Amino acid sequence: MPIRNAPSALPTTLRFMGSRLARRLKGEADVPPTDFRARIEQALAKLGDAVLRCDWVKVPATTAPWIDSGVVLPSGQTISLLANGMVYASSALDVGFQPKVGLWHRVGDGELAKIVGNASSFDSGAGGTLWLTSKPSGEFADRKGAFEPKYPRVKFPGEFEVAVVQWRGDATQGVQAAATIEPQWFGTALKRLQSPVAPPAGWHYLWRLGQGEIFQPCDTKKDELCCHTSADVGILQYPVDVPLTADSEVQWSWLVEQLPSKLPEHIEPTHDYLSLAVEFDNGLDLTWMWSAALPVDTIFQCPLAWWNERETHWVVRSGTEQLGRWLDERRNIADDYRKAIGGELPKKIVGVWLIANTVFQRGEGKCRYRDIVLEDGQGRLKIAS
Repeated sequence: MPIRNAPSALPTTLRFMGSRLARRLKGEADVPPTDFRARIEQALAKLGDAVLRCDWVKVPATTAPWIDSGVVLPSGQTISLLANGMVYASSALDVGFQPKVGLWHRVGDGELAKIVGNASSFDSGAGGTLWLTSKPSGEFADRKGAFEPKYPRVKFPGEFEVAVVQWRGDATQGVQAAATIEPQWFGTALKRLQSPVAPPAGWHYLWRLGQGEIFQPCDTKKDELCCHTSADVGILQYPVDVPLTADSEVQWSWLVEQLPSKLPEHIEPTHDYLSLAVEFDNGLDLTWMWSAALPVDTIFQCPLAWWNERETHWVVRSGTEQLGRWLDERRNIADDYRKAIGGELPKKIVGVWLIANTVFQRGEGKCRYRDIVLEDGQGRLKIAS
């Protein structure tokens, strides 16, 4: 894997292993609730005829791409999914992900979608068989859910337990009634039905990672965009179509309140970070990140499969001393591309990304963005916030 000037992976790996083992010894490892099914069934039983049916499906992290749930959904219905469990890359080190990161569904031959949080609802569209999968490794080849053959599925320990709830009448009323009995899961599902967290106008989530609730306009400042991630991952994209020239610059201001990692982020199990990126017409992207421990101007390829062929990281801030302050950034894109990636320059910039990852260590990251601008000698494009 081409790493420009990142430090050796071994010390970070040893520090990570030590921190995770210590966490387990202290009893701090995340353990999914053992009474999940009982609580859901108890709540639904009290609703009587409001519930048409509830089917239970186990979704292990097997090598099978998609699992036939055995549930056939009617068309045009709002279906609630509630999920519990963990899938582990390493159970000994407590490295794994929750349903909100890796539980995907599709109906019939429709497009795939990811559960939002661990409890949310979706429209069944034209109806059909409900298919489910967990995605611990590999990448989707298309929006129909085919997997890239280059990245074979690997069987991991753990599984998700999923409740598929069909409502007899209005779904919102059903979820609201259930939330008074079981607020932990149905309460969050109700909030998503009544007040969904939508990204700012012009932005959308990268479909490969699915919808989320990480990014939203800040409540107090309409010209700011807030990011809050916890044991989750999301890439927010703003499409553009501008030429890459010698004087193309990206500018932004950010206030980072909390970094999601305390360890260097250049290896897979510690690759939790916050960054801003630009995407090019050759399929590559360059991302400028705030590192917890890597020195400024460290440049390295993404350590994750699939992404390592497409994404390059450049550390522009490091450490915790400047947390809580608004800081301005200005980068010459062509110059940085030559140094970080090399080869022939792309012709166009096709997107601006905001990236927030807290999957691996399941920590928390918080920051705010404003004044995101692409500029060259021909003009200035302000990216909406």
